[in-house]
Amino acid sequence: MANVFALHALADGIARYLDRAYPAALRAAHAASFEAINTGALVRERAQGAGNLVTVWPYRVLVNEHQRNREFALRPGRINRPLPLDVHLLLTVWADNAGDELLLFAWAMRELYRLPVLDRSVLTTVDAGLRADELIQLAPAEMSVEDMMRIWDAVTPSYRISAPFVARVLQLDIEQDEARNVVAQRLRFSDDVPTEVVP
Repeated sequence: MANVFALHALADGIARYLDRAYPAALRAAHAASFEAINTGALVRERAQGAGNLVTVWPYRVLVNEHQRNREFALRPGRINRPLPLDVHLLLTVWADNAGDELLLFAWAMRELYRLPVLDRSVLTTVDAGLRADELIQLAPAEMSVEDMMRIWDAVTPSYRISAPFVARVLQLDIEQDEARNVVAQRLRFSDDVPTEVVP
């Protein structure tokens, strides 16, 4: 199960996957970069002529309602109930002309459609702790025009062509910090009395 670096690994891994998959012939004629961004990256308009950019923005994270009580047996007598997350991503194209914008958007949509399952090989930018058999489904998400406009109204840049995706289910391990540092320990020792913990 994944650790606390998993959300970063997910967004960055998808962006790097697109960057690696972008064909050299298209790159020569329509140069572009691919990047995972946070909300802070949307605080200002991109300057005209800044170059083509395709961004992956995890704009919403929800607990998956169908798997939130699912338990896994780690070993006999030990149960782990991971935190199951659905990560909503917004794929956005930033370009100076309509030709580049629509080409990049169509190409990126097609590539992500061809990648319905994410595994550890895609999310390798940081150690997210995924097991070799752990899979995350990536699918186009439903979003109303009103919800899309609310997102763009909340940030500074004017609307750019975007597509929502959802990555489910990302299982965050809640047992990984079991070896916490000892904060306090009070013991009393005696020759004729068994060791006991003093409250």
